[in-house]
Amino acid sequence: ACPVGAFQAVVGSSKFRFSYYITGILILFGVLLGRFICGFLCPFGWFQELLHKIPSPKLSTKKLKPLRYLKYAVLLVMVVLLPLLAVNELGMGDPFFCKYICPQGVLEGAIPLSIGNAAIRSALGKLFSFKCMILIAVIVLSILFYRPFCKWICPLGAIYSLFNKVSLLKITVDSSKCVGCGQCSKACKMDVDVTKTPNHTECIRCGMCIRACPTNAVCFRYGFGNGKETTKKTTMEK
Repeated sequence: ACPVGAFQAVVGSSKFRFSYYITGILILFGVLLGRFICGFLCPFGWFQELLHKIPSPKLSTKKLKPLRYLKYAVLLVMVVLLPLLAVNELGMGDPFFCKYICPQGVLEGAIPLSIGNAAIRSALGKLFSFKCMILIAVIVLSILFYRPFCKWICPLGAIYSLFNKVSLLKITVDSSKCVGCGQCSKACKMDVDVTKTPNHTECIRCGMCIRACPTNAVCFRYGFGNGKETTKKTTMEK
């Protein structure tokens, strides 16, 4: 069900060089929802949320913001270029991200299947051990940091982030109600300054800023435009 895996399967095939079908679906959902998918529909994001609730010292990622650009490099290199260019004698490329990096496939696929199938267990080797180490590292980091895989590695998050500013689902800030208390930005675990960039590429539409706002100045909005016209009209009427 992973669109990244499906995309790589097509790009790495000997017959095709680009997955228009999967790309079109990603664009459609990106325009409709943006990174709302990361916040509410991704099972691995939910898994990281649960891990972060484990009592332990919590570390901030605000000083690690440059790492957020790593997921775009992963998207370009591991998802697109390597499956397209690094091919075998049959003209087929490996799904490099799924095969060598993605811990979600190990957690939700390899481990459950190997538990119930002796043949699969006997076929597991060094690659499985390597990816288990990646999974363990992500689990430990998720306990300490909020959604480290989403912030730093996930290529699907990188794709949806490109649509955050143009998606129909947006977060708007009513300047006539905002008192500049900064509670929305303090509540944001994705390190977004909500009042300055409410539709930042890192925003996963979790709604924490909306719940934290004491004056209801922050809200979801669905549709075309940015809602500024409504805000200006309300201000003029007052």
